[in-house]
Amino acid sequence: MSSDNNRSSAVQRQRRRRLWKKYLWRRVAILAVALAVLCLSVWGIVAGIQALVELTRPEPEPVPNSAPVAVEPEPEPMAVPYPVADKDTVTLGGEVDAACAVLVDVTEGRIVAQKQPDKQAYPASITKMMTLLVAVENTEDFDSTYEMPFEILNEMYIQGASVAGFKTGEKVTVTDLLYGCILPSGADATIGLANHLSGSEAAFVKLMNDRCHQLGLQNTHFENTSGLHGGKHYSTCTDMAVILMAAMQDPTCREVLCAVEYTTAKTPENPDGIPLTSTMFSRMYGDEPQGATVIGGKTGYTTEAGHTMASYAKGEDGHDYVVVTMGGSNRWKATYDCINILSRHVGGATENLY
Repeated sequence: MSSDNNRSSAVQRQRRRRLWKKYLWRRVAILAVALAVLCLSVWGIVAGIQALVELTRPEPEPVPNSAPVAVEPEPEPMAVPYPVADKDTVTLGGEVDAACAVLVDVTEGRIVAQKQPDKQAYPASITKMMTLLVAVENTEDFDSTYEMPFEILNEMYIQGASVAGFKTGEKVTVTDLLYGCILPSGADATIGLANHLSGSEAAFVKLMNDRCHQLGLQNTHFENTSGLHGGKHYSTCTDMAVILMAAMQDPTCREVLCAVEYTTAKTPENPDGIPLTSTMFSRMYGDEPQGATVIGGKTGYTTEAGHTMASYAKGEDGHDYVVVTMGGSNRWKATYDCINILSRHVGGATENLY
């Protein structure tokens, strides 16, 4: 009897557990369905709100097509009017020592006085004015350096060329090479510039001759960067005047051509730098001419060319002037030619001062 009662109680407990499980699963199912319905309802509400917002949002203002950013072209070199003679141009004679000479009024673009101004002659180191101009126009980083090789210095020594004083292995900035090219007339500096900027002197000389063509020069051809003698290295006083005028339009060239003194950067090879002095201003102060002040320029000399000089002056009349002489008999007469030409034809002097 007791055994039957126990069995009956166990069966009832199992039945209650099964019923409880069914009840739980039913509740879970109902809860899951309710949750799904709730999620769908919330999603529907959010979607509806978004649609309503999109419908009520004002249309954006049309954005005009932006113009492409303009890339400024490289500035063209400034035009230099080729000076011409007129009925008032004075013919120079024996009062000028040089074989060829020209005085140009830069402001008016006319030749004031002349002596065989278009005769081809050897320019010697006034060549370096074109070297300077081309170097500046083709330089992006004036602080970049060129390591001076033994070969350049040795070759300049063999040819007896003037040098700035850089040493083998010295790393020289472009700026120092520019001043070394003009002030002491350093051939080491001109070839350094050519190698650094064009890879070789021949490639750089091509740029120099191309620049002559741009300037409209018909009687000039360069074979080298320094002005050392060459059979096909020639120019005229008028052409060299145009080159100086073009160089003086560039601020960097003007600064170099007008410098009296300059000291290069200190390097291990030259711990104090190299003091450089203008060959032209070492012969004059600049205020010697009557009616004008010489502010810049370049001298030159080879045995074949004689003494040459190109100078730029500010006249008291407000005009700028260029004097170029070629084929002078000595350095002092070349200097006096410059002073006397300016004094007589700008300042009004009646006779040579020297």
